Amino acid sequence: MTTSKPDARWRRQIVVVLAIIVATASSLVLSPAPRVSAATYNPLKAIQYADQWWNKRNPKFQSYGFNDCANYVSQCLIAGGLRLRASPLVDKSGSLAQCTSLDAFLTNTLKATVWKTSSSSLAPTGLQPGDVAIFGNWLGLHHAVFVSARQSNGQPLFNAHTYDRKRTTIGWLLGGWTYVKYYHIVKSPITVAAAPKPATTAVVTQPAVTTRSSVPAAILNHRPEPVELERLVTTLASSSVTSASAVLNGIIKPDGQPTLWFFEYGVSETYEYATEKQGPLLGNMTYNVDLAVMELKPGTLYHTRLVRVAPDGSLTTGLDTTFRTPEAPRAATHQD
Repeated sequence: MTTSKPDARWRRQIVVVLAIIVATASSLVLSPAPRVSAATYNPLKAIQYADQWWNKRNPKFQSYGFNDCANYVSQCLIAGGLRLRASPLVDKSGSLAQCTSLDAFLTNTLKATVWKTSSSSLAPTGLQPGDVAIFGNWLGLHHAVFVSARQSNGQPLFNAHTYDRKRTTIGWLLGGWTYVKYYHIVKSPITVAAAPKPATTAVVTQPAVTTRSSVPAAILNHRPEPVELERLVTTLASSSVTSASAVLNGIIKPDGQPTLWFFEYGVSETYEYATEKQGPLLGNMTYNVDLAVMELKPGTLYHTRLVRVAPDGSLTTGLDTTFRTPEAPRAATHQD
């Protein structure tokens, strides 16, 4: 029995189609879904983007005219290092244009901490610059804003599109919405472990007027008195010095720019060690900052200075100060 040429051609086409289907299915099964983690998020970069584009439209992204709020917040998150393309709902420029899509990404994919409150309630104390809020009513979620700063009372200030806003309070939103969902993204804890200099990676943490560490409370029993700030950076005398630890102190003035900071320290003015970068600090107020360092050598003279990191990466240093760790106490001996 022979097979006609049309039948053979038809069968070859079926084989090719089946091969394509199998290959496509295999790639879908074997290729892992893209992973998204808050650990990749740099809120300082997101804040810089938010302040740059709050009243403009970035031509690299689609514009949604009067309904551009979620799109703008998405762009801020992308600038901060988050991979929104892990969401199947992104548009062709990689942004999320709908508040519901942004909510799903933050909640389900990113696993952000979420609070839902009445729109007239105070924002949760855990909300930080770099986080997100979405306002809604009985019809659903409808207006996304980006947390760009905090007031002295801890309450957030927002940047937004649709109604273009920069560093505005929650008050202007209360009339149209009945509830708000807050999304906390900034996960990195404050760390005090020493790292060999130079410190190359910024661990961006929650801004605070005073930065505490994980040193036992008995050690953190002294606060330096505030001094009149004549510079952007002032190194203060170290406190709570023991044979193996000390609390490094200083004063920082952000001067209106998101500012990171860290301490350098060592047995000479070459500063062999640096703490991890902290921040960002925001606004024009002055901040007393302190950070504990561990694993120091007893009976040793240490040099230290505070360093300010501007958004462009330039450094401003405080003057060198010194402290000496006491000798380690001798172990008690017992005689029979």
